[in-house]
Order: sequence, then structure tokens, then C-alpha cells
Amino acid sequence: MKTRLNLSNAELDAIVEETTDTVWKQIDCTTCANCCRTLQIVVDDKDISRLSAHLGTTPSEFSRRYVQIGKDKTKYFTKIPCPFLGEDNRCTVYEARPQACSGYPYLHWKGFRTHSLMMLDGCSTCPIVFNVWQALKQRLQPPKR
Repeated sequence: MKTRLNLSNAELDAIVEETTDTVWKQIDCTTCANCCRTLQIVVDDKDISRLSAHLGTTPSEFSRRYVQIGKDKTKYFTKIPCPFLGEDNRCTVYEARPQACSGYPYLHWKGFRTHSLMMLDGCSTCPIVFNVWQALKQRLQPPKR
């Protein structure tokens, strides 16, 4: 039997945000850096401009060195792990990092219902996502009859 949540999108988003904030305080990303180690980092032209300026190079030189274009025209870093992941698990370009990185793991995005499958996919990569998902399952479980 399928159970529906009797929550508005705004109410669900607020619960996800609160749960995320609680979990985030318990986990230090630099002890993991799994996202930087295992994910293909997507970049756009704004990211390339910002990163190249940060590194003191031109966008074309930066792109030649670090970016490739997929069949669908998506731009992404050529290497996994991220070429800017330091040995200490910290981002060496943190102040200029790509939008995909600054938003990850996307748990503060509005419209949780529309991207919950993406979040579920992130459970195997990010302990924050996994723990938020576990907490949401407990918190949103329907009352027993």
C-alpha cells in the first residue's frame, strides 16, 4: 500500500532543510571528500571564468587543461578525482569552486519532491545525504494503526 505525505511542498522542504542542518553539523566533509573523489564535476562558462581568474590563467587555457565536453555538450572536469582536491581532502580552489560543488549535495534546494530521486542516488556517495535520508524515513513514517 502506498502512503502519501499530507504535507505541502513548503512544509516538506522545511523538514528536509531542518533535518539537513542537523545532520550537516555532525559530519565534517573533509573526512570524506567522496563527492570530489568519485563524481564527474560539471562546469559552466561562469565556473570556468571564475576558476581561471582565481588560478591566474585564461579561460581557454583552463579549459584546455581541465575541461572536456561530452556528447550532450555538457562541460566537466576531465579527471576523477577532481584535480583540485588536495591531499588534506580540502578544495584548493574553494573560494572559486564550481556551482555544482558549492550546491552539493543539493539538499537545500526547494522542491524536494521533484528531486528526491536524485537525493536517493546520492546516498551511496555522501554520508550527509545517507543520514538525512535515514532521518527523514524515521521522521516522516506514518503513525502505526
